Amino acid sequence: MAEKDQASQDITRALVNRELAWPDLLKLMRQPKSPERFDETVKTFQERVAWKEPIVLPLGENLFVVNKRGRAIIKTTAGAELGKWNENWKMKCRIIVRRTRADLEKIYPPEHLTIDTQLVELREFYCPQSGTLLDVDCVPPCYPVEIDFTPDLAAFYRDWLGRPLPVTL
Repeated sequence: MAEKDQASQDITRALVNRELAWPDLLKLMRQPKSPERFDETVKTFQERVAWKEPIVLPLGENLFVVNKRGRAIIKTTAGAELGKWNENWKMKCRIIVRRTRADLEKIYPPEHLTIDTQLVELREFYCPQSGTLLDVDCVPPCYPVEIDFTPDLAAFYRDWLGRPLPVTL
């Protein structure tokens, strides 16, 4: 790898690992976006996981669309497989629902707690293998489990990256 390419990968690694100082992060945000940043980000995440399936798209710090034998699935950093890429992965998680003021005071100081428990509840979605927090929803009681978004993988690869999608949908 050329010196410039290695420096760019090092910056991306520091960005993903939250190791960039604020002035460096601000400078990076103001620069034109690097066309290599996506591949560098995927490479950095791939180095952090123990499993071998290639990452197709990071969905968050601990959640990925991966290529498992030619099919796109959702997988956590710990290796838990949460279904097809277009299914509601939250349905395969451990969930803590905080409905009462006492439940909410476990995570919010009482003097800052402004949530009306008659109107909303917090749902915390955890990796079933590691217990890592993956997402939090604040929704009305009895509201269905939300799907945050379903990425258009084909369009992303075709229109943004200019290459074929490495999995079958």
